[in-house]
Amino acid sequence: MSAVAIDTHRVDQIGSLLRPARLLDARDDFRNGRIGRDALQAVEDDCVKEVLARQKDAGMTIFTDGEMRRDAWQTVFSEAVSGFEASYPQREFTDAFGKTVKLQMHTKAVTGKIKQERRLAQTDALFLREHAPGPFKITQPSPAMIARMCWRKGVSDGAYPDRNGLLDDVVGIVKNEMRGLADDGASYLQFDEGFTIYGEDGGREQLQAAGQDPEKALLADIAAENACYDAVRRPGLTLAMHLCRGSRAGFARRTGSYEWLAERLFGELHVDRFLLEYDSEKVGSFEPLRHLPRGKIVVIGLVSSTNPELETRDALLRRIEDAARYCPLDRIAISSQCGFQGSATRDGAHMTYEQQWKKLELLARVAGEVWN
Repeated sequence: MSAVAIDTHRVDQIGSLLRPARLLDARDDFRNGRIGRDALQAVEDDCVKEVLARQKDAGMTIFTDGEMRRDAWQTVFSEAVSGFEASYPQREFTDAFGKTVKLQMHTKAVTGKIKQERRLAQTDALFLREHAPGPFKITQPSPAMIARMCWRKGVSDGAYPDRNGLLDDVVGIVKNEMRGLADDGASYLQFDEGFTIYGEDGGREQLQAAGQDPEKALLADIAAENACYDAVRRPGLTLAMHLCRGSRAGFARRTGSYEWLAERLFGELHVDRFLLEYDSEKVGSFEPLRHLPRGKIVVIGLVSSTNPELETRDALLRRIEDAARYCPLDRIAISSQCGFQGSATRDGAHMTYEQQWKKLELLARVAGEVWN
């Protein structure tokens, strides 16, 4: 299904921005009962206004609230929907230095039938409608991601015998939210991480070990996302997906070529833009971009959100030139590789607040040089 129209945003951003220290402090105070919800929201509002102004100064053409109101990029769903375990789970893992680290995860298991208690991101959209200096995007976790990560054998199967039943209910909630966000004024809606497992080394083998056929599972996930896109599609609304490779501090980056996934996904998913991470050789070459059909844009994530070192103009220009060998330049845009902070905690940052803005400024300058 081809897009109704192609937007002209040649510089993009994934969604999450680093939380200012005062917001992290306010979240700690709220969790510990030192301030109330209204006081926390006042700090969130102030921080969103700040990052909107900084995005404009950096030269961005599509705006985000930086996901300032979320514990993490994916929590917008479980915070508005009942049927999940009460607390975020804890996980222990060994980092690159051999040290055992304990982190709070932000994907809760489903323990009962899910029920929407309030809108997922209406507060975000209405605030952006009032304060954004230009068109704005709202990000959400993919329904495929929610169903895959939140269905847990022995925990969720009392309510949903398998993942498919949960996926159907998630799609129903997300379709309505997409319609609401478009009515609220969002001009760009993005799903995150729906297809990550299919493009990472060993991911399809994991599905097979769990008794799933990767080809059939992929078709089901594509159908789920398409049901949401098709429910909201209208002129002037950009629909996009981001394929995440992992960005939280302490986690190893996922590796693996896009080839298998691109061949199946590019022509079947009803989106206008594919946001892919391309800041590392570990994801392979740009060759899979040859599958991108007319009427679609691929946003290549060239600037790292996990490495604080600032990329160079010349290096980005060379990478864009390499990508254009496989995909026409008018079907390409550029962005950071992922959000700059996937978790509203102090372990979620890889760089300083100011280093983040230098990277966005560089992206905007290079995009202006290439496409203007």
